[in-house]
Amino acid sequence: MSETFAAAPAKAKATHYRWLVLAVLTAVHSTHHIDRNVLSVVVEPIRQEFGLSDGQMGMLGSLGYALAFAVAAIPMGYLVDRVNRRNMLVGILALWSVMTAVCASANSYVHLLLARMGVGIAESGGAPTAMSMVSDYFPPKQRSTAIGIWYLSSAIGTGIIFLVGGFLAQSFGWRTVFLVAGIPGLVMGAILFLVVREPRRGASEVLALDIPEASPAAAVDMPEKAATPREAFAYVIARPAILSMMAGIVLAAAMSSAFALWSVSFLVRVHHMPLALAGVSIAAAFSVFGIVIPLISGLMGDRLSNSKHGHRPERLALLSATTMTGVVICGVAAALSGSAPVAVAMMCLWCGLMLAHNGPANALVLGLLRPRMRGVVVATLQTVATVVGTGLGPFLVGVLSDVYGGPNSLRWAIMTGMSLNVLAVLCFLNAARTARRDSLLDG
Repeated sequence: MSETFAAAPAKAKATHYRWLVLAVLTAVHSTHHIDRNVLSVVVEPIRQEFGLSDGQMGMLGSLGYALAFAVAAIPMGYLVDRVNRRNMLVGILALWSVMTAVCASANSYVHLLLARMGVGIAESGGAPTAMSMVSDYFPPKQRSTAIGIWYLSSAIGTGIIFLVGGFLAQSFGWRTVFLVAGIPGLVMGAILFLVVREPRRGASEVLALDIPEASPAAAVDMPEKAATPREAFAYVIARPAILSMMAGIVLAAAMSSAFALWSVSFLVRVHHMPLALAGVSIAAAFSVFGIVIPLISGLMGDRLSNSKHGHRPERLALLSATTMTGVVICGVAAALSGSAPVAVAMMCLWCGLMLAHNGPANALVLGLLRPRMRGVVVATLQTVATVVGTGLGPFLVGVLSDVYGGPNSLRWAIMTGMSLNVLAVLCFLNAARTARRDSLLDG
């Protein structure tokens, strides 16, 4: 009995520390989204200064970044499963922050494109590193909530850059926006190094056994070698639920990225809103709806999947399908609306719902993976999501806008792009069919 009482304070301390680590990792990844989306705020000034088409801006804002990201992502994921992840994240965080600041000195389209590719290379290691660490700090029953909170970084970072960047661009020019955007990452790099400890591999699996003295920083590593890319590929292929969830995440990423790049331009060009006001409107969408709705979704994911009858992973897929259906409805309504206030309201809901699947969907994928293959699999997912989603999504909308032409070209381009979200709904529903069976397979 005395040992139980003695273990209680240690367990409480470990629990508090887990949430502190999550807060730091969320803040770190917020700087990723600041630097990733900074170009979205200044599309119009850069397009006008360099005389670029919408297709060229799509290349600059997404595809060029995505291709560089793709080249580096798999090697980054390979390292995540083998090196000290805290130190790796500190290094790449500093690199993408510096490369963002370098964009401020660009004197040509090519110069700016190369700098953005440098950002993409460094940021390719961010998500695999952080998600691997979060998975080792939080047990499966809390993972949807934890991953959902970590993914709030998307709304936080994007909301900050849209809120601050619009005013900076209007008052001081687009170069100042890039320079200021690089600062938060350097600050967070120092905090990350001083506060966060490298967790033991598989620590969350020990926590899932409810051992009082277990903590992520002290648990013994799982007796498992890091999976090779071939082994991880074979493991995933044998589990259709993982493949379907990954496909849905990739398709959802396409229009999420298109929203981030083109939303301000849509309000400026279709509804004739001032740049600063459009930036504030999208900032509100990300910083309010983009935080509240995904947070509720993450909490619901853990509540629904942990029933009294045991773990129900298929409910995470069904929840993802439900929120993605909301994306389609709100996205179409926003594109068709002839009223600026109605369009903004629908875009706010669209923004929150498009981020709501992140916690449940990624928690399901991570829960079906072994601890020492999470780095390489998440890196592969991020690669495909970045190239197909982040890369081709905004680029496709830009090209379609050029093809449609006229003052409402972005309206019809967004409408067409919504078909990708319909496919994402079907993928999540398909994953729900096999998720429970796949979770019981002996790897």
